[in-house]
Amino acid sequence: MLKQLSLLSCLMLCSWFNLAQAQNVALECQSGELITQEFENGAQWNICWESRIRENLILSDIYYTPPEGEPSLVLSEARLSQLHVAYDDSDVTYNDITQFGLGGGYLVDLTTEDCPIGELLISQTRPAACKWLATGEDNFRMRNRASSAHSLNLFSVSQVGAYAYIISWLFYDDGVIEPQIGASGALQRSSAVLTLPFGRVLQGDADTLWLSHTHNYYWHLDFDLGESATDDVVAESRFEFDENGIRQQQSTLLTTEAALQIDPQSATAWHILDNPAAGESINRSRGYIIEPTRYGHRLVREETEPYTEFDFFVTVANDCERFASQNARFNPDCKNHVLEYVDDESLVGQDLVVWHRVSFHHVPRSEDQRHMHTHWDGFLIEPTNIHVSSPALNGLPNQAPQLDAISTQSHRRGDSIDWHTHASDADNDQLAFSATGLPNGILLSSDGTFSGTATEYGDFTVVVSVSDGIDVSERTFDWNITPGKRSSGALGYSWVPLVLLLVSRRRGRDC
Repeated sequence: MLKQLSLLSCLMLCSWFNLAQAQNVALECQSGELITQEFENGAQWNICWESRIRENLILSDIYYTPPEGEPSLVLSEARLSQLHVAYDDSDVTYNDITQFGLGGGYLVDLTTEDCPIGELLISQTRPAACKWLATGEDNFRMRNRASSAHSLNLFSVSQVGAYAYIISWLFYDDGVIEPQIGASGALQRSSAVLTLPFGRVLQGDADTLWLSHTHNYYWHLDFDLGESATDDVVAESRFEFDENGIRQQQSTLLTTEAALQIDPQSATAWHILDNPAAGESINRSRGYIIEPTRYGHRLVREETEPYTEFDFFVTVANDCERFASQNARFNPDCKNHVLEYVDDESLVGQDLVVWHRVSFHHVPRSEDQRHMHTHWDGFLIEPTNIHVSSPALNGLPNQAPQLDAISTQSHRRGDSIDWHTHASDADNDQLAFSATGLPNGILLSSDGTFSGTATEYGDFTVVVSVSDGIDVSERTFDWNITPGKRSSGALGYSWVPLVLLLVSRRRGRDC
């Protein structure tokens, strides 16, 4: 009986432990394989991935754990939903994902040479992707201290026609996500009509006009922040200039499905927020922000492709709405493109999806032949109010500020005091000064300035402290205030002894 109870207790304990362990990472992947990456600063990403015939890389159940924090779901699914290529002559437009596909037969099998410092990931017996940990540019830098950005990189390569597309996802240790597409390979289309205003004649090929074109990348992002998939909200912020030339933030909470445009003049950004309190400012709410970083090139062809007028869409999640364009090609009972998905459905209490378009207009150069360099396009998904402070500092020891030596000070009572003490900080942190033991009438400001008028004389031992918010350094010095001056006397001397002296002399004459 005791053995049975012990075994039962063990099973219950083990089940609880396994559940707790599972909750500590992304839950079991319903499809695909789990990637777990922990960083030196204590942060962690957990991601499920798979390769599909059309979109290729599909990421799901994306969890982020901040340093010294708890894991939290960020995205239930993230993928490229269309790769739309429109040529300037308007004769040919490709929708590469729905016409061809980025997976299946268009997927390039990677080798160890493609992934020399990482790990090849297998999808259905094929080396479909590479996972590697990168150390990039400075994540944080001050005069004598710096930390590098660390990221989990996941990429896959697809060959569609003459183009090779590198689908890349970067997950940084500070919670930032960076989707990217690299376009490489060779130029696709040309013309023998050299007078057409749609491209360039390249050196060494005088009889060919290589045609300009625009790559339009559409990402599908199903955010599910926090504990519920139906309590997220999306807001748009713009910073408009007022009549005095000062930027004023204008925020709009989206309550119905929307199609929106990037406006570089007003610094457009979109906020995906986790269940904000009623009336809470978007600047104080917890969530993620998408700030467009590539908006110099935009294809707008409203007559034939009306959805190209917009750069950002918010819709209610719907399995029927899979591709940004040519959706009915594979879902004949569904709407055909992303602008049609925006049909005034309420966003309140719904599972929301955002679609983001990034464009690149490619005008061929001589340097693009015979093989062109890789054009990279993407954007950032940045955490806002996820961290209490910068995670770039995690794991870095603080360097205490250093106060300069302070010599013994001597002043007369009534002197006006105005002098400054100095300190340095190797981390270039903001410093704050304070002091104890000061003579009455003297103050020390937070920037290190002594000021005021001494109202008493004597010898004082003053302790000056400087803080960088973490560590404090101190210096002690002596301050001597002599009674040689008093503000209440016209000549700076006490009038009481003078009166007594006059009285004594008068009495002497009377005697």
